[in-house]
Amino acid sequence: MDLNLLKTFSKVSELGSFTKAAEALKQPKSRVSRAISRLEDEIGLELIRRTTRQTSLTTEGEAFYNKIKDLIHQLDEEIDSLNDSKKEISGVLRITAPEDLGQSILLDIIAKYNDLYPNVEVQTLLTGEYLDLTKDNIDLAFRVGKLEDSNLIQRSFKDVHFVAIASREYIQRYGLPKSTKDLHQHKLLTFKGFDFNNLNSASSPEALKYQINTSSIPMLLNMALEGNGISIVPSFYCEEYIRTGELVHLFPKWRGPKHTIKILYTPTSNLSKRTRAFLDLVKDFQ
Repeated sequence: MDLNLLKTFSKVSELGSFTKAAEALKQPKSRVSRAISRLEDEIGLELIRRTTRQTSLTTEGEAFYNKIKDLIHQLDEEIDSLNDSKKEISGVLRITAPEDLGQSILLDIIAKYNDLYPNVEVQTLLTGEYLDLTKDNIDLAFRVGKLEDSNLIQRSFKDVHFVAIASREYIQRYGLPKSTKDLHQHKLLTFKGFDFNNLNSASSPEALKYQINTSSIPMLLNMALEGNGISIVPSFYCEEYIRTGELVHLFPKWRGPKHTIKILYTPTSNLSKRTRAFLDLVKDFQ
């Protein structure tokens, strides 16, 4: 049952008027009336007797109101207390991450965080460089792959792997590669440090030529979407486009090397509330 229906019923019963309840709830009177009708339909009983001159509780309605009014009041107090607690979380939260993470997974987390804690200003530094958290006053860092030994606390966030993709437009124009040997006939767009020959260890590195070799994953994704070639990008960065059909997942049985996204922060016993709140929220996105 919709809790809002019970709250509306409680307010009408308390004030003895649809008009007064609508004013208190800051809703149109028609919405309040519909809410009571819906509640009565769900329960299967008339709770409020309406006439042109007055509004009164039925016997069943009065008994029901007496049972729920304290519970509704307690619930309202708990919600107010929770909102007050969230309002206490404020200040600036500084996060650094690679550009591709900032435009995908991290974007969704920050959007949700903003909804929950509107008094916190989130500042992001999107870069492939490993910034010094202490020197640059950074609260959290998202980093991928193997990390050098450090005194930072490292928390594993998500495992990712590379996949090969192409747009439907590209496939219609140049054909669908059925095996890795067919890659010799295609335009290849690769991530710096990643060799397309990982798709097939038997291939000769010299035999495959790359049209684009870049350290920008957003660039690779956009070029693939525009039909400019076959790209290899992290799975998390293109899964939505594969789901919608804008991109085709090539060689689905092949999974590139696994990489782990980690969250790093300075060891301290006094993490700010805003930082702890962000770390707690991240668990919902794992």
